Amino acid sequence: MKLLKERFKLNGLQYTLLKRNELVAICGIGGTYTNEPRHFEVSKIYIRNDQYGVRESLPSNEQFGRDLSRCFNCHESALRYFDELTKVYQGVSKVVSGVTGDIELAA
Repeated sequence: MKLLKERFKLNGLQYTLLKRNELVAICGIGGTYTNEPRHFEVSKIYIRNDQYGVRESLPSNEQFGRDLSRCFNCHESALRYFDELTKVYQGVSKVVSGVTGDIELAA
């Protein structure tokens, strides 16, 4: 399975993976004119199975906010929420999405 990349572009902004565990990730998001983190996104890690294979992914634009993923201006607030969100998702199985037929569960 492909893990989240440490650096990637999404919606025209530079994302840098700052901290993660098996369930949740914190990414620093650069601004329009800088790649230095200006905001911090705390997101559930999803498992997808699509044309790119089985891989970890962050919520889509449509999923963000509907799940418990949030964006923060303060790194310390993001770290606190990371711990809270990890506790919420502990014991919840990851579902592989984009699969036809039987759904597989990942730890």
